Amino acid sequence: MSLTSIHKTFRGSWLHPQQHSALRGVDLMVEPGERVAVIGESGSGKTTLARIAAGLVKADSGEVHLFGENTASWGRRDWHRNRQRAQILFQDPWAMLNPSMTVGVLLTESATLHPGDKRTSETRARVALGDVGLGDKFNAYPVELSGGERRRAGIARLLLAKPSLVIADEPTAGLDAALKYSLLTLLVERLGESCALVIISHDLPTVAWASERIVVMRQGLVVDRFPVSALRSSSPRDPHTLALLRSAGMPCPPARERP
Repeated sequence: MSLTSIHKTFRGSWLHPQQHSALRGVDLMVEPGERVAVIGESGSGKTTLARIAAGLVKADSGEVHLFGENTASWGRRDWHRNRQRAQILFQDPWAMLNPSMTVGVLLTESATLHPGDKRTSETRARVALGDVGLGDKFNAYPVELSGGERRRAGIARLLLAKPSLVIADEPTAGLDAALKYSLLTLLVERLGESCALVIISHDLPTVAWASERIVVMRQGLVVDRFPVSALRSSSPRDPHTLALLRSAGMPCPPARERP
């Protein structure tokens, strides 16, 4: 996945007439199989960037390449063709679950839409639920699941597509520390080494544990990028990165000098 010089401005409303520049020339490259965390406070533009990458929001300018193709020329049929390969895991698990369907019916339907091996769709759905620790929830409705279980069910649905790229938007929001690490462990292990993973979050300690590289955003710009190993080094960092580290109680290297 490659995003180059992405700009996005949202028009104001009658309540808030001022325009908002969500992204101001952002570049992001993610190699196949790479784990990248995009970190930033609320309003930094990270979720907008994720939605542009997934084709849910159109950029004002810039280029988006997925699987070696420029998506500017893609129509509805092209996005449908590649939707299985590029999946988004929404922050709100309700966005991936139909409250009127049992989890089993929902996953069986997903398995039918994403054909796999010779097993029946229901068998594949049951296996997917078992893989995320919900083997006994096949006949449960989403409202009968806890918040963590609904997220696991969303991951099971995503895994049935066998994607090459997953963009996870705040996948651990609202969960306690133990559930956060459990969920990310599940996501990383079940996706496998060939699937690229982009984790959108403001929780630096949690996502750093599950990532190879960190990209820091602020006010629509990328202000820092570095491998996770640099968190344990004395390499200077951007002041905003240092502020995020301090707020998370993590050791801080010296500040990078401004040009």
